[in-house]
Amino acid sequence: MRRLARAAVLAAALTVFTPAAVFAHGVESQDRSGEAGASVKTVYFGYSTGEPMMFARVKLYAPSRPEADVLQGVTSRGGFFSFLPDEEGPWRLEVEDGMGHKGGITVSALSAGAGGEAERGEAPRSAPLPLRAGLGLSLIVNIFAVWHFAGKRRGEARAH
Repeated sequence: MRRLARAAVLAAALTVFTPAAVFAHGVESQDRSGEAGASVKTVYFGYSTGEPMMFARVKLYAPSRPEADVLQGVTSRGGFFSFLPDEEGPWRLEVEDGMGHKGGITVSALSAGAGGEAERGEAPRSAPLPLRAGLGLSLIVNIFAVWHFAGKRRGEARAH
């Protein structure tokens, strides 16, 4: 019965701690406005794993008011956010998914007939996959070691 209780505690610990250590990922964004001269700007936000940032909060900052957001919205199910710029210059977008992932991108809006360009925003980078996998495995091994030696210590105390 005690082994079953230990297994349940271990399973709960793995469920709580492992996802954060093993499945962390960064944020990526791309200007997908289409052909040169497009009026509507469309930006894609996704994770470094290739998954879209679904329904993430987006703040839009105009070139004339870079300190205050002029629009707030959410990305689509596919990770897209579109807006219609009403002035020329660099429009800054910031995205946050509510789970600690943040990123951003600057999209240039030019006069009619000119194409827009995007600069890659400064998004926090996660550790490489081999390092994340190693950290996750290390966590699992350490939990089992503590569990094993704690049980062994209790067994020795009972023998004396």
